[in-house]
Amino acid sequence: MSAAPVSSSPRPRREPAAEPWARPAALAFLTAFVTLTLQVLVHRMVSVKLVNNYAFLVISLTMLGFAVSGVMLLRLLPRALARLDDFAAACAALCALSFVAASAVFYAAPAGAQWAQSRSEFVWSFLRSVPLALVYAVPFTFCGLVLGALLSHPRLPARAIYAFDLLGSAAGAFAVIPAIAALGAERAALAACALWLAGVVLLGRPRTPPVRALAAAAALVLAAVALAGTDRVFRMRYPAGSMLAATQDPASGHVLEHVAWDGIARIEVSRMPPPEPDALLWPALIGDDRAFLARFERVLTQNNNAFTYAVRYDGRRESLAGIDRTLYAAAYRASSVPRPRVAVIGVGGGFDLLTALFFDAAQVTAVEVNAASVDVVRHVYRDYFRHWVRDPRVELLTGEGRHVLSTREGPFDVLQLSGVDSVSGTPAAAHVFSENYLYSAEAFDLYLSRLAPDGILNMMRQEYRPPREMLKALVTAVAALRRAGAARPREHVITVTATNGLFTALLVKKTPFTAEEEARVARWAGANPYFAVSAAPRLGGPPSAYRMFLDLDDPGRERAFVAAYPFDIRPPEDDRPFFFRFSYWWHLFSRDPLVAATVPVMDYGLLLLLATTGLAAAACVYLPLRARAGHGLRARHAGRYAAYFAAIGLGFMAIEMALIQKFGLFLGHPNYALSVVLAALLLFTGLGSLASARLVRALGGQRFAAYALAGVVLAAHLLALPRLSALVGWPFAARVAVVFALVLPIGVLLGTFFPAGLDRLKGSAQPFVPWAWGVNGIFSVVAPILSVAVSMTWGISALLVAAVPVYLAAGLLLPDPPPA
Repeated sequence: MSAAPVSSSPRPRREPAAEPWARPAALAFLTAFVTLTLQVLVHRMVSVKLVNNYAFLVISLTMLGFAVSGVMLLRLLPRALARLDDFAAACAALCALSFVAASAVFYAAPAGAQWAQSRSEFVWSFLRSVPLALVYAVPFTFCGLVLGALLSHPRLPARAIYAFDLLGSAAGAFAVIPAIAALGAERAALAACALWLAGVVLLGRPRTPPVRALAAAAALVLAAVALAGTDRVFRMRYPAGSMLAATQDPASGHVLEHVAWDGIARIEVSRMPPPEPDALLWPALIGDDRAFLARFERVLTQNNNAFTYAVRYDGRRESLAGIDRTLYAAAYRASSVPRPRVAVIGVGGGFDLLTALFFDAAQVTAVEVNAASVDVVRHVYRDYFRHWVRDPRVELLTGEGRHVLSTREGPFDVLQLSGVDSVSGTPAAAHVFSENYLYSAEAFDLYLSRLAPDGILNMMRQEYRPPREMLKALVTAVAALRRAGAARPREHVITVTATNGLFTALLVKKTPFTAEEEARVARWAGANPYFAVSAAPRLGGPPSAYRMFLDLDDPGRERAFVAAYPFDIRPPEDDRPFFFRFSYWWHLFSRDPLVAATVPVMDYGLLLLLATTGLAAAACVYLPLRARAGHGLRARHAGRYAAYFAAIGLGFMAIEMALIQKFGLFLGHPNYALSVVLAALLLFTGLGSLASARLVRALGGQRFAAYALAGVVLAAHLLALPRLSALVGWPFAARVAVVFALVLPIGVLLGTFFPAGLDRLKGSAQPFVPWAWGVNGIFSVVAPILSVAVSMTWGISALLVAAVPVYLAAGLLLPDPPPA
């Protein structure tokens, strides 16, 4: 953004008298606390109705409210600063009222189909979500108005206000996960709005009757919604075809019984009638035993997706008869180990676990990442689940699967992962698509290391036509087998695929499958109408993509197969953990009928987001700023200031997102990415802002702070981050200390940039400060989109390193202070 014309010479500046900043700093802290809390909570609420790719849109555009607030402040700032207490109270009240209104509209609005079947349908569904996103942008505009006014105040030190802004955000990052678990997302959001309203009134009591009346009305509305019950006021209208859509039809027999919130996802428990296999997309998952199907009484879902059946089990093995005719039983039918030791990643309603008990497992270690799911089976529905929850053979753990396995030696005879994902992205923010570390190359290395010599990994997931999801898993497994020393990986793999091609079980054995084990699997699958063996070392049968790949049996030919395949089936890595992305960027323009018939969701989503946010930013921010510039708003070095604030907006988000991803896996639970990593980064950036004047002076200038930041980031990238995997077994407190030690210098140096720019701008063109706030807001909206694109294409390390030249450029762009 090249903004306003440059004035011929700076006007002599008059130093304004300092003003006590304790109360304004407290207001900045409280406003930032509520802003970050609401951002996370809105993402959780949106993800229940819209899959993550659309939720990403909503949150991206809500933050446009910060950019819009800069434009509004160009006109409102003098009046806002003259009556700051009234202005802040009015903004808090309007934020609360607009949040309630936006939520009511969003919950009740039709959302169309949850999954798009064509590119045009995807674009249309995406664009239909834009108005829903814009209604949520309104409450964030009022948050931005208060923070922008405080930062623009000529008699308040920008470094102190910015510091308390960041410290408030850090406190919000730390508190929001417990708030979700304790109150649920809707009630926690109402509480956040009430906290801001009460805090603003207490910090500076509004004086004018209209503002007092507005604050009282907002308080009454919040109280009324809380007392009436959020389920009555915010009644969700679920998308057609989604898991919970049937609960809105009384004739369906599906009833939503219980909802529980967790930092990762919302858990829903629904009562259901017995399923009819031939009416489902995945009959291979339930079998055809009618007596067994009659025990399907409930289903657990996450965010209206990622379902798992909860079968009524009475403690007798006989009550599970029929579970052996489902795809879940594949590893046990292949295994020659009696009374196997089993590890289950992703418990849900316990179907994997019940399969292990049916096959007389000696021990079952079951790991569930979602604490709300564990609470459902242990407490809320304890009578329904007690027979397997209290089974002495079962150890039920709450944690991230890879982290638990990395801290346990095993060995396990069966390691089961059945469709483990929540389609909800990282819990740290909405800024990442559905990345998943359970399916990376490093994950497969870990799984093989935890298997007993005759142990079998059973990884089950949906499949497409032509194959790509489980084919990518197969390619990753074969590479892992080679790294583990397998001479002929094809002898270690059997795949069993649903007859309709929509689901596959990938069996990976640490040692080669024997002829007897293959024959046993073939007999079992051959007697089932819903699945068949699609690849095995010795068995023939119809051709399949799995068989074609395994028959290559040569690393060079396998690499050529992967390179020539029309979809991206390269093994994902922890540095690029986008297992669910099967497209290349060139797919957007391909005329290949096979490619054109698919929807490159992530690629389309990013481009649409970039276009949508770009247009919105131009219409709501850039054009109004240009119009104001034409009416006399001018500043010396406007172009350099624009580039500076844009650069630090891009660079900060790149570093934030990269560190969240790098440290989240190391800490052992996705929630820690928010409550530890983001909180630590914001905390130390805030402290760096407080000390920015002395620190920059000691370093010799802002450009030298940029040099120091570049050195610290590169040192962390080259020396520290590659060694984190060796420290995973350390106690949690020690791992948190490692994160704090690495984040501290980065955060402190980051904290010097924004206040330095604002202080210099205040000294030369005070009315231009809201413009700078708006420019930074625009690029803070665009930055997450670009960051995801960089991560998907080149990796998270590339994203972190890319921030270095951005900050070096910022250090050079910042104009020198005006002469005294």
